[in-house]
Amino acid sequence: MPITRARKEEQVAELSERFGRAQSAVFVDYTGLSVFQMRTIRRALRAEGCDFQVAKNTLIRIALDATGRKLVDGAGAAHDSLTEGVTAVAFGYDNPAAAAKVLLDLKKDLDALKFKGGFFGDNPVSGDAGVQKIANMRTKEDALRDVVRILKGGPSRLRMLLGAAPQKIITLKTLLEQESEQDAA
Repeated sequence: MPITRARKEEQVAELSERFGRAQSAVFVDYTGLSVFQMRTIRRALRAEGCDFQVAKNTLIRIALDATGRKLVDGAGAAHDSLTEGVTAVAFGYDNPAAAAKVLLDLKKDLDALKFKGGFFGDNPVSGDAGVQKIANMRTKEDALRDVVRILKGGPSRLRMLLGAAPQKIITLKTLLEQESEQDAA
């Protein structure tokens, strides 16, 4: 039975909402996966706070347009392969790398799982290398932790430099006095 126009509009709205909330999205070709394997993927992603949705490519393209995401990166390279063939999308919300990491881990056991690429923010990436880039992205908490570490380390370094400055001035003065004495002699 064909999908009604109303159901397609619901799916586009759902996809648009997910793309709007997601910090990352990973597109996969699920050809050859059993229902049990698809259930395993869904459960693993859900455990990490991610969603997994199978959708028609046309509906995905409409939802991407609705959220302002383009299948062309900043360098002008087209990533149309993301919406070719059978497509499922894994959405990463709080941790942008979570969906990609889960899928990369599952791919070790599921040879039929093929990566098409994905989005990190509004930037599209293609293939296994693109998904690996998404998986290597740092979380917001990691970045904030680094900022705090830098800010905490700054005052102690400044104190050390300021404490060393008078000693260096005295040493420099002594060296200059010794040099002037040698020139006078």
